[in-house]
Amino acid sequence: MKLSTKTRYGLRALANLIGQDGCCSIKQISKNEHISSDYLEKIFSKLKKAGILKVERGATGGYNLNCDPKKTTLKEVVNALEKAEFICPDFCSCQSKSVWQKIQSGFTNVLSSITLNQLVDSKTKSVYLDYAASTPVDPEVLNTMLPYFDFSYAGNTMSLHQMGTSASQVVETCRQSFANILNALPKEIIFTASATESNNTVLKGIAFANKSKGKHIIISSIEHDCVLESAAWLKTQGFEISQISVDKDGLLNLDELKKTIRKDTILVSVIHGNNEIGTIQDLASIGQICHDRGVYFHTDASQSFTKVPLDLSKLNIDLLTASSHKIYGPKGAALLYIKTGTKITPLLHGGGHEFGIRSSTLNLPAVVGFTKAAEIAMANFDQENARLIKLRDYLIKNILETIPDSHLNGHPTDRLSNNINISFDRVEGESLLLELDYYGIAASTGSACSSSSLEPSHVLLAIGLKPEQSHGSLRFSLGRFTTKSDADYLLKVLPQVINKFRALSPFKS
Repeated sequence: MKLSTKTRYGLRALANLIGQDGCCSIKQISKNEHISSDYLEKIFSKLKKAGILKVERGATGGYNLNCDPKKTTLKEVVNALEKAEFICPDFCSCQSKSVWQKIQSGFTNVLSSITLNQLVDSKTKSVYLDYAASTPVDPEVLNTMLPYFDFSYAGNTMSLHQMGTSASQVVETCRQSFANILNALPKEIIFTASATESNNTVLKGIAFANKSKGKHIIISSIEHDCVLESAAWLKTQGFEISQISVDKDGLLNLDELKKTIRKDTILVSVIHGNNEIGTIQDLASIGQICHDRGVYFHTDASQSFTKVPLDLSKLNIDLLTASSHKIYGPKGAALLYIKTGTKITPLLHGGGHEFGIRSSTLNLPAVVGFTKAAEIAMANFDQENARLIKLRDYLIKNILETIPDSHLNGHPTDRLSNNINISFDRVEGESLLLELDYYGIAASTGSACSSSSLEPSHVLLAIGLKPEQSHGSLRFSLGRFTTKSDADYLLKVLPQVINKFRALSPFKS
C-alpha cells in the first residue's frame, strides 16, 4: 500500500512535534519540515479530531500531543488520515477477496506494531550538521527564483533588446541590495559563480595588476584551500608568499603581521570566520595595519557573511568574498566586493560583463536566489544567530562534559554562531564520521572541499594539534533547520559511537 502525501507529511510533522520541548506552532513545524502551513493545518485538524493532537492557546501556544507516543501506533495516525484500501465490500464474492483481506491484515499488523515514539527514535532519523559545507536552499528562496527561469528573462544581460534589458535590470536590483547590506557602492559588487572563483580572482588579479610595485603576498596559515592553492600557484610564477601564524585559538598573530609586511608587499588575505574551527578574526585591526602600510586587504567572508556584522564603510577592507550556498541560496552564485580604486586584473576575459572584471553570462536565477537568501538572513540576523549560539553552546557544554578526553578547537567565544569543532582522543575521525552517518547524522572531519584527503587538517596543525589529534576531530555545523531535538539526538548517539571506537582502539589512555 502506498501512503498518501497527506499521511507522509502527517507522520513527518508528528515526529518533528515529538522532538520539540513542548507545544509548537504550525508555522515552526512548516518551516522545519518544508510543508505548506495551510496543508499542515488541514492535516492537524484531522489528527485533533482523532484525539491525537490538542491545541494550547496563548502567546506560546500551538499544537501538542494529546496521547502517549509510546502507546500510540502508526495505525491510529493512518486511520485518521487515510481512506481504507484493499477492502472488498461485504456483498463481494470475487475470487481475490481473501487475498485483499490478507494484504489489508498484514499492512494493519505492521502499522499496529510501530509507535510514534519508535518513529522518532529510529536509526534512520536524519540530522544534518554540515551547514558549513553547504546549506539547503530555503523554500522561499526557491519560490523567488522560479519566475526567472521563464522565457521573459531568457535574454543575456549584455543584450540591448527588451529581454536582455529586463534581465539586466534584475541584476542591478540585486547588486543594489547587496550594496545596501554591506554598506558599499553598487559598482563595487561583482557577481561570480563561486567563492573559489572570487578568491582566485583576488589573489591572481591583484598579483598581476600590481607586480610592478612588488611580488610579495601575505596569507594566514588557516586559509581555505582555494586561497592556499592560488598562493602556491603564484609562487611558481615568481611571487613570494608568506604565511602568518595563529595562536592556539586560531587568532592571527598581529605583531607577526606588522613585521612581515614589506615595501614590496601588495596584498594581505585573511579568512574572516574560519570554515573548520569557526574562529573569527579582528578585521578592523588587520585592516588598519594594512591601510597604514598601503597594502590591499582581502578577506574571505564566505562563512561569516550574515553571521557577523559587516559594514564596509567602517572597515579598511579592499576586497571581500561571500557565497550563496553558505546562506541557503543556490550553488553557482557568489560575490566579490572590490573597493573603488583597487587595481586588479580580470581572471576571465570575454564580453566585458560585470564592469569588465568578470566576463561570463550571469546565472540570473542563481543571482536572484543569492540575493533573496541574503535578504532573509539579514532580516532575521539577531534572532537566528542568538538561537544558533544558544544551541551551539548547549552542544559544546554537553559534549565536553559527557565525553572524557574531548577538546574544543577554535576560540571559545570569538567563533561563528554555528560552528563546533572538537577533538576526541584515541579515535579516528573518518571512522566516527561513517558510524554517525549510519545513525543518520551528517557531520564533517574538516573542510568539505578536502574531506577525501588523508592528510591531517592544516588548520588544526596550525593551532598546535598533533596529527593524531587532527585525525580525531569532528566539525558539527548548525543551521536554520537544526532543532534542539537534533542536538539531543547527537548527544545520545555520539558518546555511544566514541565509546565503541575507543574500546577497539590500540591507543590507550
